[in-house]
Amino acid sequence: MRPLTIDLAELAFALNSEGLDHYLDLLSGKVLLMPEEDTDSELEALLRDEPERFLAIEPLDAQAGLTLMREFLAEVIHPHAYAELEEALEGRRAARTFVHVLMQYPALLEAWQQFEAERLRELALDWLEEHELQPARSLH
Repeated sequence: MRPLTIDLAELAFALNSEGLDHYLDLLSGKVLLMPEEDTDSELEALLRDEPERFLAIEPLDAQAGLTLMREFLAEVIHPHAYAELEEALEGRRAARTFVHVLMQYPALLEAWQQFEAERLRELALDWLEEHELQPARSLH
């Protein structure tokens, strides 16, 4: 595996950004976002000229996001919140409704945000491993 200095938070964000095109620059380790409006961007020119330098980051699909929510739900011990969250995941617009319910329970919302960040970080590490890459070790 080739070590790269990669911002795992940025990679996790890219994995959780359905509808946006992100690329990992295999030379610098930077996560780059393809601008939506600018059809002749610098990144687009680099992709055309040096395609082997970039790796497209495919975002997680909606089903993967719902799976994370179900994993979190299994840890919820508040009976009313559990019932509301379970119902949210069974309805239409499950992800949006799930977060809306969490907003009524600030401590649970914070717990969800921490849970999601940690799981996305794990998924980012898995993604790197699948592509035979590893983040460089910090010198701290």
